[in-house]
Amino acid sequence: MTTGIVYDDIYLQHRIGTHVESHERLIVIMDFLNEKKVLEDSDFKLIKPRKATLEQIKYVHREGLIKEIQSVCELAEKTGRIQHIDMDTDASPMTYEASLYSVGGNLQAADEILNGNCKNAFALVRPPGHHSNSHKFSGFCIFNNIAITAEYLFREKNIKRIAIIDWDCHHGNGTQDIFFNGSKSDGELVMFNSHQDGRTLYPGSGFIGEIGTGKGKGKIINYPMPPRAADDVISLYFDEIIAPICNEFKPEFILISAGFDTHWTDELTMMGWTYQAPANYLKKIKTIAKEFANDRILITLEGGYEVDKQAKAVYNCLQVLNDKYDQLIEEKPKKSDKELLDYMNNKLIPKLKEILSPYWKCF
Repeated sequence: MTTGIVYDDIYLQHRIGTHVESHERLIVIMDFLNEKKVLEDSDFKLIKPRKATLEQIKYVHREGLIKEIQSVCELAEKTGRIQHIDMDTDASPMTYEASLYSVGGNLQAADEILNGNCKNAFALVRPPGHHSNSHKFSGFCIFNNIAITAEYLFREKNIKRIAIIDWDCHHGNGTQDIFFNGSKSDGELVMFNSHQDGRTLYPGSGFIGEIGTGKGKGKIINYPMPPRAADDVISLYFDEIIAPICNEFKPEFILISAGFDTHWTDELTMMGWTYQAPANYLKKIKTIAKEFANDRILITLEGGYEVDKQAKAVYNCLQVLNDKYDQLIEEKPKKSDKELLDYMNNKLIPKLKEILSPYWKCF
């Protein structure tokens, strides 16, 4: 099988100075993949991104938002200075161009998967996207890569059912906002968010009562994890919530917003995952993809700010995508404390099932 890897130096041109979401994130990842000779392995294929069209960006974003980033980047070019969109989100002269290629890299990867040129893919792109909604940039994000890709699959590729899984430590509030009332087209979408509890981390959302409205009701599923939740807590989410719902929903394509800021050393967060935790989670997700989606999984990069740990975690996920389970780089496993596990098993998960039971027969 072949696993696609989307990358291009255009993503390094989104230069925003001394910032945690810097171009160094991708440099370290690509250096590590080269060190491990991943790109020399015929089982992996480098995918060159294309530029998304403005019509495709408009699938989820208002025209005013597109004009805003265009003008901000023009100002950055004119002044020679980085522009601050909000307290967290910056832009430079090439941010708009890099953002179009960030979306387009995901769209190209989706095409490669659907055309049978690769089984699955990981889009190593930036700027990230999952905090941006239809009318606002935020949280280091410009265009919402994963949301546009979902609408692209619905509108241009005749996919009917998509599952989005977001495992960034920060809640994917932008993607949730975009799909809170269901998809923007005729497709059906379910979104699984796992993240550090919004009472303890930006953006302060993603609680279990946020389940969507209209045709999206019951299809937004949040799993707020307490600080220091370790690898075992994400396994609970898959076994108790994701697997039963996906067995009922039967997604035709799985899109993953992959943040690697869940690592226990990440200074922006307070989670307790190892760098093999996302890969082990991905192993479970692959069982759903194999049964219902012809193995179709597309991962897009979101956060992750301990760059050496992120590089190892990305490498591990690529190995899992390619069924090279014996190639994982592992550190000493971590376990959540008993009080935390008791809370998840006896309070949060039962309550979540109760809330979702009117919308899913499996509960």
